[in-house]
Amino acid sequence: MGRVWPRHGCRAPPLNQVVSHHRMSTPTFDAERFRLFEKAAHDRIADSYHAFFVPITEHAAEPLLDAAHVGRGTRVLDVATGSGIVAAHAGARGASVVGTDISPRMVSLAARLNPGCTFREADVESMPFPEGSFDSVVCAFGVGHFPDSGAAVAECARVLAAGGWLALAWWDLPARNRLQGVLLEAIQEAGAATVQQLPSGPPMFRYSDDDELRNLLSSAALGQVAVASHSFKYGIPNADILWDGAMGSLARTSALLLAQPSETQRRIRSVFDRLVSGYVSGGRIELPMAFKIASGRRPGTSSGRS
Repeated sequence: MGRVWPRHGCRAPPLNQVVSHHRMSTPTFDAERFRLFEKAAHDRIADSYHAFFVPITEHAAEPLLDAAHVGRGTRVLDVATGSGIVAAHAGARGASVVGTDISPRMVSLAARLNPGCTFREADVESMPFPEGSFDSVVCAFGVGHFPDSGAAVAECARVLAAGGWLALAWWDLPARNRLQGVLLEAIQEAGAATVQQLPSGPPMFRYSDDDELRNLLSSAALGQVAVASHSFKYGIPNADILWDGAMGSLARTSALLLAQPSETQRRIRSVFDRLVSGYVSGGRIELPMAFKIASGRRPGTSSGRS
């Protein structure tokens, strides 16, 4: 068994807020407290996130850029850029790219890894760009981390030029997205406690629902809204690597686990090992993964782009 992670670092939302995926309105919670949690959590995991999780999230980069109509000369904003993998793919297409993130360590890492792009620390709900600054805005796996997703998408739409495209990627439900699925199921089966003093946040899988994604983009007055589903399998050598990688990559889920007593953590790990054993094929763990991409266009006449 891999190491049991100590109880330190950022604290997590209550269990019911993490695993909920039913269609619902955004619950009442302390948005600023959750924002600070997200910032600190992503500072904590920046390097391990890049090492383990970016090869997984990178599967969304090309379809996301396709949905945002990114090509040579496109002015692109990559929101919640993380270590900059989508920005790097956009740059390889010949686009002019700016990436933003709330985490200073993520911004520093992205700038070091991608010297051809520009990166800035910024909150998605209040970005330092004039209206209409970008032809395309993309966001890979950020929307479920934003305290106010409606305000965030409205701000993304504001910085879009007329005729410009916004495209968002978010995870499918845990039943089809098994990296998060096996961890959350293990947490529940092992009887993890709800810790009331932990900051609540938005339901993690709200935007795994196609209608919720459509409504989110439509609420920002975007047109031609579409949602597409994507899936793939990702191979991991063994359960120890998967466990350690997930603990160093999944901000909300790992923080929830870190808040549990050591004995509960051991029970969670035991259930986790049993669950992932069902995905072993050819000596490797082959996990089904799935995500959604939603796109929409700001009304108006573009400058010759389609």
